[in-house]
Amino acid sequence: MNAESISFEKQLDLFSERGMKVNRENKEKNIGKLKTIGYYRLKEFAKPYSDITQSETGEISIKYNNISFDNIVGRYYQDKNLRMFLLHAIEKIEVSIKTNLAYILGKKYGAFGYLNFSHWASKKKYSKFEILEKEYQFKKQLKKSIKKTSIDDVNYDKNKEADGFPSVWITMNVLMFGEMVNIIDLLPSKSLRELASKYDCKGEEFISWIKTLNLVRNICAHNSNIIDFKLKTKPIYRKKWSNYLCTIQSNDNDILTDKFAVILIIIKHFIFRINSKYYWSNINKSLLKITNKSEQNARRIGFKNCESLNQFIKVSDPS
Repeated sequence: MNAESISFEKQLDLFSERGMKVNRENKEKNIGKLKTIGYYRLKEFAKPYSDITQSETGEISIKYNNISFDNIVGRYYQDKNLRMFLLHAIEKIEVSIKTNLAYILGKKYGAFGYLNFSHWASKKKYSKFEILEKEYQFKKQLKKSIKKTSIDDVNYDKNKEADGFPSVWITMNVLMFGEMVNIIDLLPSKSLRELASKYDCKGEEFISWIKTLNLVRNICAHNSNIIDFKLKTKPIYRKKWSNYLCTIQSNDNDILTDKFAVILIIIKHFIFRINSKYYWSNINKSLLKITNKSEQNARRIGFKNCESLNQFIKVSDPS
């Protein structure tokens, strides 16, 4: 069947027909929300409250349970607010890691030694060819980033080597989060341990956690739904995290969740070691509004229950 264009009023009716509670007295206001946010965006935020079935003919049937249109709109806005607050926290983590990474590379290899990957990249993890290839790709992207940056220091001759690449301290401020992660992934074990130790974690933990944060940062920056996000590649978990996280069934075994709460624990771990007095109030308020004292809502984002969420909010260091 070909998709058809339907009016905003019929879109609202469709939500209602599928079991969503819609306040008819606020019809114009609700239609206004559909015009502003969009049907499919709101449908995405309603998915955790839906039963989706498919008939033998392939027809999809959706039934919403115990949720109102106002609730879904509220989830959308709380998710939007939360993404902004998370970006602020992740930026703080990014700046700190870049500073420490630049210090380690600069101390060991000098201002421009980082440009020669063969001198420092882990030969246990990557072949000579892979290292050369990664160096080429890195320099190619760095050239583009230099042209776009607003950092004046990249233009001073004293800060550049013969090919025009800046010192490691300037470069780290030019790199995107993902590019920084790629550099860290190349580090030899000793340097990785030194960097990871600044955040009270092992090298393997550090790599897995910052890769997760890079993914989360991209989700937040591109306005995607974060509160219903599930990690396809799980980071390394710590035993203490089980105090907060719910479990899910996998091959007849109970394993810790892959939901949003995992991301929060990782962010809080880093932030505590960067600024133990960080202002968590905005994130905490968003979490409480999203869960709204509902045990089921707390589990939907990965916590055991409301009590474990409250414990997480109160504790400075969940690890």
